[in-house]
Amino acid sequence: MNKLRKALFGNRGVGVNLIASFCFILLAVYGWGLTWREVGQYLLILLCLLVVILVPAFFLGLLLRKIRK
Repeated sequence: MNKLRKALFGNRGVGVNLIASFCFILLAVYGWGLTWREVGQYLLILLCLLVVILVPAFFLGLLLRKIRK
């Protein structure tokens, strides 16, 4: 449990960044008048763009590995 706590909250770990991101999303909904549907749409677009970047990178990495061997 201590390792998890240290990983999440030690030295601005993942936990602090997740909390800050969640607060920013709440601020966008509350302060700027976004709806939860719009937030979900933006999240879906973000995930699709991430897949578009990561899938070709993965296959290019495999190709480079095969070329080296």
